[in-house]
Amino acid sequence: MTYADYIKETTENCMKVLSECSANDILNDKRIKEILWQDDRVTGVVSGCCTSLKGSAEENIKDILVDEEFLEDFNKREMDMQETLAYGPQALDSVARCLALSHISIRELIENEQKRRIEKERQARNNPVRV
Repeated sequence: MTYADYIKETTENCMKVLSECSANDILNDKRIKEILWQDDRVTGVVSGCCTSLKGSAEENIKDILVDEEFLEDFNKREMDMQETLAYGPQALDSVARCLALSHISIRELIENEQKRRIEKERQARNNPVRV
């Protein structure tokens, strides 16, 4: 996967997680950031492996190893590639997903989720289920 693919997939995974969050959580940006950071479908940091992998971590990381944007983000944080890879491909996959979060507007995702919920409620009111 390219870094752009990681950003796209991480965005999709964030939206899946947000769709399951409570209304109270959706109103709390700090809480949402915490939830997204800790959900293994988004970053994989809790278990050490992203549960929403499309393919293996080994396959996923091949392209980011030469992706300039990813390497720039990685190096900005003064991480050591050799040390990271010593923990296996899952570690670099999780790092890529965490770094991808910095390219995603969480506020925008929250707003999109709120709009989705409002539309769902509107449709439910306009199309009541008949028993």
